[in-house]
Amino acid sequence: ELEFSILDPVPLRGHCLSGRLYCTPKALWKLSWFLRDFGYDSDLLVRDEIDEKALIGLQGVVKISHVMINGRSLLNFDAFAPATAWEKAS
Repeated sequence: ELEFSILDPVPLRGHCLSGRLYCTPKALWKLSWFLRDFGYDSDLLVRDEIDEKALIGLQGVVKISHVMINGRSLLNFDAFAPATAWEKAS
């Protein structure tokens, strides 16, 4: 489970988003994509190691959507990008 603190756009600063990245063998590509784009230590990534302390403070851009499953609205992480992608877009 992940919690993202919104830094930009400024009107949403301080709000948080919570969601899940599944770590099943079939979904590990999405976790790897997230870690790479958010600046996770590349040496740890190459060795397939996750250091919880190294996850704190990572920054990047996430594209979200909401999906309804069994009557519940869930947050879906659709895409990730490095923080520099937000600077270019804004």
